[in-house]
Amino acid sequence: MITTLTQPLRELLKTKEVDATNAVWRLHSRATVFTLAFFTILLSARSYFGEPIDCIASIASDYRKSMNNFCWVLGTFISRDPKFTFASWDVIEIGAQMGHIPQHERLYQKYYQWVPFVLAIQAFLFSFPKHLWRFFEGERLQTLCKDLTSVLPPAEWTAQRRADTFAFLAKESPGKIRRYALMFVFCEALNLAVVIVNIGLVNFIFGDFWHSYQPAMQALFSMDMNAWTQYNSLVFPKLAKCDFHYIGPSGSKQNMDALCLLPQNILNEKIFAFLWVWFIALGAASGLQVLFRIFQMCSSGLRFQLLHKEVAPISYQRLKRVSREATFGHWFLLYQMARNVNRTVMKDLIRDLSKLGHEGQSLSRLTLEELQKQQQHLSLANGLNRANDDDDDEQDVDPEDDEVTV
Repeated sequence: MITTLTQPLRELLKTKEVDATNAVWRLHSRATVFTLAFFTILLSARSYFGEPIDCIASIASDYRKSMNNFCWVLGTFISRDPKFTFASWDVIEIGAQMGHIPQHERLYQKYYQWVPFVLAIQAFLFSFPKHLWRFFEGERLQTLCKDLTSVLPPAEWTAQRRADTFAFLAKESPGKIRRYALMFVFCEALNLAVVIVNIGLVNFIFGDFWHSYQPAMQALFSMDMNAWTQYNSLVFPKLAKCDFHYIGPSGSKQNMDALCLLPQNILNEKIFAFLWVWFIALGAASGLQVLFRIFQMCSSGLRFQLLHKEVAPISYQRLKRVSREATFGHWFLLYQMARNVNRTVMKDLIRDLSKLGHEGQSLSRLTLEELQKQQQHLSLANGLNRANDDDDDEQDVDPEDDEVTV
């Protein structure tokens, strides 16, 4: 049953031919969304784990179902005294030790029915930046890289395809390419914001969760299972009390003291222990990714190193010229392509684009006449042998690039 229910989720984990995101983003939009959706389904599978609550009381069987529903909806409670959890190992001890708990000492749990909904909302929030980027990106990268991702030089990389790709990179509006790159950066920052929002949401639902669950996590890391049971039962108790009120046969109000088993909390404690660690690690990774992206925007040298890593071996001079002349938007689009397409394809594009900046002109300042000349030159160059292109890499050197090192 679980396999059947989770089958649609497997699409999230499939590797795509062209990936327009990055590793940290995939942790958000794939791994985290899959995990949260799986937990939601798991908590709903009552056929495996039984009813989420079962209350014990000296009451007629006719009222038993109503009592369970009453305690589920209005919430059970435990004592705020941490020593209560030590007694939770033994049902008889609880009945003897707890007795009547005054109203001001009661710690209510009213979150039970909300947990699957909270997890589903979190899954939606983590998937939102991906859908926003997909809508804005419009499969632009997919179109540029289609059928060019094979390890061997693809047959689809024809002279016409090369000329069309070159023309797009040279003619596309600098404003559009800049917005393309900045939107990606915005969505990365949004990923970080989503983690912070989810941490706050869990903290609100469970009442200072990140602080109150810290002793339990410390006990878990130190493998102290007694302390783990003690502290996590303050947040996710397996046994709790409930006051059930009903009308007796003569019309009088009857108060029934019940002891309720909460088997679902066996799952909740482990799910949120995982999320406690995962959200902190994901927030740290997202913050570092945003800082790294800011460094990329500010440092042309870093951009050159990253692009060189993806397309090497290639002429340093040609690559340096392209990195120097390109804006951040142009570089980002080239880098996204380099991460997905065959290296031979990227080398051809770098050769072509390096000729645009040979006279010191920028990609963003090409006139239509200059572009047409470059396309004519490209058509002639496509008839040459690839070995001649490699020789040209060494001969066509800009004097300014003589001191370039990597």
